[in-house]
Amino acid sequence: MKTRAFSPFSISILAVLVLTVVWSVYWFGFQSSLTLLRGAPISEPVAAMFVPKDAPLVMSLFANPQKLQNLRQLRTPLRKRGKARAEFDRLKRSLLADTDLDYQRDIKPWLGNEITLAVTTPDLDRDPKNGTQPGYLLALEVKDAEQSREFLDLFWQNKAVSGRDLQFEQYKGVKLIYSTKIQPPSRDGLQLKDFNPFAKSSAGEWSSAVVGDRFVLFANAPEVLRKAINDVQVDDLNLSGSPTYQKALDRMSDRRIGLLLGDVPQLAAWLGGESVRPDSQLPDTLAVGLTLSRKGLVADTVWASESDESTVTPQLDRPVAALNYIPDDSALVIAGRDLDTRWNRLSNALSGDDLFSRLVSQPLSELESRWGISLPEDIFSWVEGEYALALLPGVDTHETDWLFVAEDSDAAEASMEKLDDAALEKGYSVGPFTLKDQHRILAWTRLVTKEGKTVEGNLRLRLEAEVMGVRGQIDNYRILASSIEAIDRAVSAPRRFSLLSDKGFSKKLDIFPTPNDGYLYLNWENGKQPIKERIPFLKVLELAGKPALEHIRSLTTSTYGSENGVRRAEILFEFSP
Repeated sequence: MKTRAFSPFSISILAVLVLTVVWSVYWFGFQSSLTLLRGAPISEPVAAMFVPKDAPLVMSLFANPQKLQNLRQLRTPLRKRGKARAEFDRLKRSLLADTDLDYQRDIKPWLGNEITLAVTTPDLDRDPKNGTQPGYLLALEVKDAEQSREFLDLFWQNKAVSGRDLQFEQYKGVKLIYSTKIQPPSRDGLQLKDFNPFAKSSAGEWSSAVVGDRFVLFANAPEVLRKAINDVQVDDLNLSGSPTYQKALDRMSDRRIGLLLGDVPQLAAWLGGESVRPDSQLPDTLAVGLTLSRKGLVADTVWASESDESTVTPQLDRPVAALNYIPDDSALVIAGRDLDTRWNRLSNALSGDDLFSRLVSQPLSELESRWGISLPEDIFSWVEGEYALALLPGVDTHETDWLFVAEDSDAAEASMEKLDDAALEKGYSVGPFTLKDQHRILAWTRLVTKEGKTVEGNLRLRLEAEVMGVRGQIDNYRILASSIEAIDRAVSAPRRFSLLSDKGFSKKLDIFPTPNDGYLYLNWENGKQPIKERIPFLKVLELAGKPALEHIRSLTTSTYGSENGVRRAEILFEFSP
């Protein structure tokens, strides 16, 4: 597979797709009925028989969108039903933009309960010299075969009117129809700008097929349909016959109304342009089942490797006590136990130069370079007990502080002294002070000049202390922070406003069974601004992903170790009305 740098814009487009599926499932079905809370009539895509087992990405919805929208209306407050209806109408218009099609008239009468979209290959011709052209397959379940055929007649009439030359082909008993205008390969691996098969002016070559009275298939090239028909006839070729896929599904809840599947090596190649190394410890398959809860949308996530049969038992049977020192308005929180062991497992899995490895290693490398330390050796290595890491709003609007709280250990003091030495080498002084006459704190500071003006408008220079970081010890916990204000909030949190004492956060934790490995919590309302400033492509994602992102309130996740090589996590998405 061709090697090239991944594009943040391409990553944001993929994220928009995933967020749109997540948002659609939630907003079309949240708390809509007890039936949906128990799951959809099916729990895995029937259309998996058309999808190759190494497809980079598969997304399925197991409930009719119109039915979900109607149920959502029943559960939406009267004053907000108009807005909810308008959002659904905007989604329909965007999907059918540049067409002569009407959802109510042309699609609703025949569309069944399953919609499956798959990226079948990162590059159709597998030629790295001429760019990439991914293969896309869209499978729509049919509930009225006659009306679906009438729809296809209208669909191809639109293509003919736009100047396409249509081709008709019988392939193994299935009638294929496709146009002959070919989309050239591109350096953009995602190729999503011309994805909509319904658009009259779509630049891509689109094909369709009707398989029995059950499915209408669309693809961006006729060879995608030919392969889909071949895969149906050989179980070893399609996704349904994949042992790793079945292994992942066996660990998931059956109460799902949607499913996302990823072949990790192929997905990395599609997104970043590089294949995962053969010796990489990344999983082979990632599966996300979407279920409805009264608290929000739950993504039941598993990842599995065909060759991995290891079992790792989770360690936490109660909430992390270190969260008592984390303020309740924190934007991002990671909490758990035995950071050293967890980091070693993660670093072994992300030991290559693929996309996923770089997403983790690059920011850590920047921090290590700034501080002149090795995070695994100087910090992670001594954290054998509970820990919590948090980003929280700073004193100024556009500033962000961080906090790190960890249980004390025998090796902690030596590591703290090494941090002091690193600060001295960077030109900072290390000095103690008393915080509010109660707590002895050490600060890493240096004097810098700041420009200002006098009342008369003359230039005035003043000396200010620039704080690189502070550290202290409260009870049995070591605390590192980016500012004096941050450590003050940490030591005050147990008495006033800790995250662990927040009732809303405690209710979120109730959905996660014990034992588990800890938590990751993202308060999107508090954290979106500072997080977007640190991850620029999120600004593009927020712009492109509306209205999905504008409704997200928070995200909470926990993991549960592994069993026979299958790792499992749950993610709770909480949305505002």
